[in-house]
Amino acid sequence: MLELRPGYAKVRMADRRAVRNHLDSIHAVALANLAEVTSGLAVTTGLPARARGIPVTLSITYLKKARGPMTAEARCQIPDASREAEHDFESVISNAAGEVVARATVRWRIGPPAQ
Repeated sequence: MLELRPGYAKVRMADRRAVRNHLDSIHAVALANLAEVTSGLAVTTGLPARARGIPVTLSITYLKKARGPMTAEARCQIPDASREAEHDFESVISNAAGEVVARATVRWRIGPPAQ
């Protein structure tokens, strides 16, 4: 975790053998996991303590091979959690040179606690 506040998260992932694929780059699913957790941190840190959120869809576009440490950033407006609704949040993943390697949209269902 590099930075965290309501509506913003910046997370770094190291490039390790465990997250590499057969093309010697970071595996697509590792990037998707990074995008999802970053979006979730950005939104859930601003929700009321008893609100709940769960990702329901994730769409990701891979723009170039991911090598080296990756940094994901997510910015969002904190939604109203008093009623259940779905909201899309974007995570952008960049390499150490600042080049965007992937963009993800994560749809979160957010609302009050289940009764």
